[in-house]
Amino acid sequence: MPFQLTDSFPFLAWIRRYRRPHFQADLFAGLTVAVVALPQSMAYALIAGLPVQYGLYASIVPTLIACLWGSSAHLITGPTTAVSLVVFSSLANLAPSGTPAYIELAFALAAFTGLIQIGMGAARLGNLLDFVSRSVLLGFTAGAAVLIAFKQLPGMVGLTVPQGRHFVVTLGHLLLNLHQSHLITLALALLTMAVILAVKKIRPAWPGTLIALILAGLLVSIFGLDEKGVAVVGTVPRSLPPFHFPSWEALDHLGQLASGALAIALLGLVEAVSIAKSIADQTRQRLNINREFVGQGLANLSAAFFSGYPVSGSFTRSAVNFRSGARTPLSGVLSALAVAATVLAAAPLAGSLPLAGLAGVLVLVAYDMIHWADIKQTVRATRGDAAVLVVTFLSTLLLNIEFAIYVGVLLSIGLHLAKTSRPRIYEEIPDLQTGKMKAAALEDNCPQVEIVYIEGSLFFGSAAFVQEDLLRRLRNQPRIINLLIRMHRVNTLDASGVHVLELLLEEVRRRGGDLYLAGVNQRVFEDTTGSAIRYAMRETFYPTVCAVCERTIFQECPQLKTGNWEILGPGVRARTGALPAARNDDPTGSEFKASLS
Repeated sequence: MPFQLTDSFPFLAWIRRYRRPHFQADLFAGLTVAVVALPQSMAYALIAGLPVQYGLYASIVPTLIACLWGSSAHLITGPTTAVSLVVFSSLANLAPSGTPAYIELAFALAAFTGLIQIGMGAARLGNLLDFVSRSVLLGFTAGAAVLIAFKQLPGMVGLTVPQGRHFVVTLGHLLLNLHQSHLITLALALLTMAVILAVKKIRPAWPGTLIALILAGLLVSIFGLDEKGVAVVGTVPRSLPPFHFPSWEALDHLGQLASGALAIALLGLVEAVSIAKSIADQTRQRLNINREFVGQGLANLSAAFFSGYPVSGSFTRSAVNFRSGARTPLSGVLSALAVAATVLAAAPLAGSLPLAGLAGVLVLVAYDMIHWADIKQTVRATRGDAAVLVVTFLSTLLLNIEFAIYVGVLLSIGLHLAKTSRPRIYEEIPDLQTGKMKAAALEDNCPQVEIVYIEGSLFFGSAAFVQEDLLRRLRNQPRIINLLIRMHRVNTLDASGVHVLELLLEEVRRRGGDLYLAGVNQRVFEDTTGSAIRYAMRETFYPTVCAVCERTIFQECPQLKTGNWEILGPGVRARTGALPAARNDDPTGSEFKASLS
């Protein structure tokens, strides 16, 4: 195909079609998203163990890049709770959180994540996500919600406790030091949560989180609560995201960062694609998943160079963007610019925000992360879905976060392979009234040919099962000399599948018959199965068997019983020669003929 400029710059396609009436809707949606993004970005940065400004930075350039190079018209990319938690888990043992070394590692982690996602998109691996069950995301987000909520409890009561890798450690330290709680800090956290819930109930269209944090910040400023022991955000630079080339020293930790980068890449892609698909189902937009991979990868790569940290598609901000009436990706671009303008104009005002207020915000966010209805539906659906969800949830709580993602993804793929490695195989015969194939009972089978139907792919994962099943059928019917396989629903045939066919061919030819395939080219019954049956009759059927057979399986049977083989074609003569010699464990030819009469 000839090169097109839109292949490298996909945003040119929708910019050329952009209409002025769309701008008002995009502007309103972009500003609304920015109002939601501001408090979320700061809160999520705390989950990642970073100063709040890095969350704001991650909502500017990465958001803009993802909107321009992605394929969804409504997906908003930026900091998310789940990815932020994996960032902290990946870096906590490499450097103290919030230190320059830790921040450098966060930049490097974003770069590695972006390169992995770009590579997956370039290799067109978008369809791989189809094999990852939604149960993985549900189980992981539920587990992450529990971790996030418990890790915010010390901040809500004004305590500083060691941040263990397991939530039980945090909870244990909290219970032992609960008597030292700072009541003013706790009051601010509860007030923030109460305001958010009240606004959500009374005025759901209003930005409750932003209103609650502004109120908490005003209380801190007016009453000087920071001087009375209330921890605040502190100085937030009034500047655009500074360009920063990731330190080469981070390569010393490449092996330790690789696991986290791959986990974030997978989780981020599952999040982003799931969100984009859910909105596209309502808008009827066609998505290019591979292009979305590249867009997410470029967003993470830009985060590494513009003082951000790993990002992904945000369900909350994307939903707000869609509900606000956004028409094109320009809404996301405008939201990024609005966040940048706010940082330049009002960053110092964020210094008075109480950390307890942000902790309260995150506890409510954690609760909303648990999709109760979807979890109930998944648990009731199948045992496999329920197992994936529960195992992923427990792994998230009890194991390293990034390892929990691998467990869920591998279990999901493993269950899928287990299903596809057991294709349905059953015997068929033609219906003499309709001419179509139907399931066969044992007593209905033709004594000279076995017809089997395979539903599923014949590939390396199913080859052993198919081989054992068909060879078992031949062992159970030692005098069958022909095997006809209907392959209308065999969508994949690889080298392992071909090897199985070779083994079957060797077995039936040893018996004096042959192997026949029908439906390989997706043709109808009369042109495939019927033709294959008649070919087998001409080449390998023994007239002595047909003469004494009491069954009428095929339409040709009555004529073949009388010796009229020309029904199979002009000049066709019956096969000459005796039945093949019996093996030691087989009945003799005469006994076999007698059993048919």
